[in-house]
Amino acid sequence: MGPTFRYAEMLNPNGWHIFHSGGALLHTGSDEVVEHALPQGIVDLALEVSQENNWALEFYSARDYRSGHLAGSAAILDHTGEYELAVAHSEMLGVEHVPGTPSDLSGGIVRVQFVVGESSSNKVQEAMSGFGKLTAATSPALPGAAFISVTDEGVDKGSAISYLALKLGFDLSDVMMVGDGLNDLDALNVVGHPVAMGNAHTEVLSVGKYIVSSVEEDGLCEAIELSWDL
Repeated sequence: MGPTFRYAEMLNPNGWHIFHSGGALLHTGSDEVVEHALPQGIVDLALEVSQENNWALEFYSARDYRSGHLAGSAAILDHTGEYELAVAHSEMLGVEHVPGTPSDLSGGIVRVQFVVGESSSNKVQEAMSGFGKLTAATSPALPGAAFISVTDEGVDKGSAISYLALKLGFDLSDVMMVGDGLNDLDALNVVGHPVAMGNAHTEVLSVGKYIVSSVEEDGLCEAIELSWDL
């Protein structure tokens, strides 16, 4: 969605791309979509947890999103600090902040994401423990925020890369993955060329076969240039 899809089109206008932590795969040429929808029970639990704790929660289909949580039949959007983080997150992504509920989205919900202050990250993970695949991340573009994504059990960036490698006939040993957050570890651990950004979490740096500059210093450009010679 938003500029992210346009980036994918620029990188490969006729190929497969992974979105939503592996929850959706889209083909930019044919518009074909492979979705791994979340069980309704997990979506309902996330809604309940967000309401009880006043945590901002985002719902994602393959191509769209809504932000909010339910209380009865109405969407409640309190302007707490964490809600403001959700607004800032949409600005960071380059999309309009759209309040709403899962029923506003067409297609299955492939991912839900809590956007909270970093001090609440562990509490979110404890509340959702055992329900789906949880990954936590931060971003230098939004200091102080933590993003806890929930996809279906067994669905992550690593499983999506493995699926596409098999589908396209590539050996995983020939695949490069560039990451900086803990939510990238599943993918970095399955590829033959794991690359850590200079600003990466300590665990990511420890698994990186190569380390490039930080996000702010265009480390991704270094990684792309590196891939040409591998």
